[in-house]
Parts: sequence; structure tokens; C-alpha cells
Amino acid sequence: MKPEEIILIGVKHSVSAVSKANGSILWTTKLSRGAAGGDFVTVACDGEHLFAHSGGELYRLDLSTGRVLWKNELRGFGYGLASICIPGMASAPDLAAVRAIEAEQEAASSGAVAT
Repeated sequence: MKPEEIILIGVKHSVSAVSKANGSILWTTKLSRGAAGGDFVTVACDGEHLFAHSGGELYRLDLSTGRVLWKNELRGFGYGLASICIPGMASAPDLAAVRAIEAEQEAASSGAVAT
């Protein structure tokens, strides 16, 4: 599997590789919840290295298999959404996506329906 043949998705403390050709799930890796309870997963990839942040912890995963290569608990950094930037590439998540997620969560918690 070549990096250009997949889409990476992070959701609910998991990272998955999805085939661009047919949408099938190629692998899924569950990440620990850490001490924080949020479901948001930040994913960044440079075509060779895959990094994910979830529950206040940073991971490096094998791009081909999803196997966790290392984990850093980021002690002292706190929790919440994290941006990952690989030098020479854009950061993830982008600010517009974060604002949309936050607005959706706020609307859901207040009982409002987003249109």
C-alpha cells in the first residue's frame, strides 16, 4: 500500500487507514484515552511518518500497519485539541475545522440543532 493510495482518519481515540480506491478500512489502531475524555484525534503524515494526538498523548504509528511505534504522554502539557506541524507541511487540524467542531459540540450540548 502506497501512502498516496490511502486516507487517514482520526476519530474517537482511533486512527484508521482507508483505501481511496474503494473506501475499505485497511487497518484501525485504538489509542489509549489518556487522562482526558475528549474523542478528538489529530493526525498528521508526511508520506513516511504518521503521528497522532489523542487524550493528551502523542503517538507515532507505522503507516503500513498502524502499529504504535512509540507514545509520549506529554506530561505537563495539559489536554484538549492539539495541532501537529511537520516542518515544510501544513499543521493539522486547520483552524476552520477546529472552529466548526467546537460550534457543533456547543450546539449539541445546548440542545440546538445545527443547520
